[in-house]
Amino acid sequence: MSTTEPLPTTALSAAARAVTAMIRIRNEAEFLDAAVRSVVDLVERVVLVDNLSTDATPRIIARLLAEHPDRIETHRYPHAVTRVGAEHRALAAADPGSPRLLSNYYNWCLGHCRTPWVLKWDGDMIALPALAEAMAAWRAGGRPILVMQGANVHPDRRHLIRARVEDKAVLAAQLDTPGLPAWAVRLTYDHPEPRLFPRAGAAYESGLGWVERLASPYMDKARRDDFRLIAAGPCFLHMKFCKADPWAGYNPDLARVIAGNVALGPALPADWRRVLERFGHG
Repeated sequence: MSTTEPLPTTALSAAARAVTAMIRIRNEAEFLDAAVRSVVDLVERVVLVDNLSTDATPRIIARLLAEHPDRIETHRYPHAVTRVGAEHRALAAADPGSPRLLSNYYNWCLGHCRTPWVLKWDGDMIALPALAEAMAAWRAGGRPILVMQGANVHPDRRHLIRARVEDKAVLAAQLDTPGLPAWAVRLTYDHPEPRLFPRAGAAYESGLGWVERLASPYMDKARRDDFRLIAAGPCFLHMKFCKADPWAGYNPDLARVIAGNVALGPALPADWRRVLERFGHG
């Protein structure tokens, strides 16, 4: 999109701001129910895509579908998707059209979203009240992209986590191949990400090599202030470090570096603890 081209008014119409929460799932039985219930009333549709789960995930999906038949739809992606890190980088270089590539998996999921707007949600994220507030501001405003971040909960569920080492070069030097998430040098909070975006023109690509990345005509750096609304604080609690196996989706060297950098962080605010308790995870 040209930086001088006006924003398309049809895309920015408040009446057209129907949202699909797109949730890609593999073995998310621990937190999937809470992840969906925390967001289902904030969006018009929820698309659940199961990628070869071997735990209780399919049963939870079936139950959620029975509870919300008019709001939820489900799909199954039958390919073994590459892990984040060196495995993804190698496949992206060797076979960019492979259905096992993360970016192609994401695009397949994106293709099942029918509303004009998509919320990229995960099966281990529990919405905070701040998400509803941020989405209300986004719906009332004119910017197409909502940027948000999450807070990473410590396994004791009484604290957040923090990074032992915040020097990216020190951590990156421990990897067998390049590619370190920006959030790995902070860990308490996820890196702010454009999680709510227009479906038109959106696609995931493998330009980073080690992981997928969203590409959109609304990602123009010269017009960030026109295109992006940034949520003021964390919009969700990220439970990934509370899983029995937090590292299943990471290449072994990347998993080792991040796991070794996890330490006990600040106390979980009382209102955030109440959110966990409300969804049965306090």
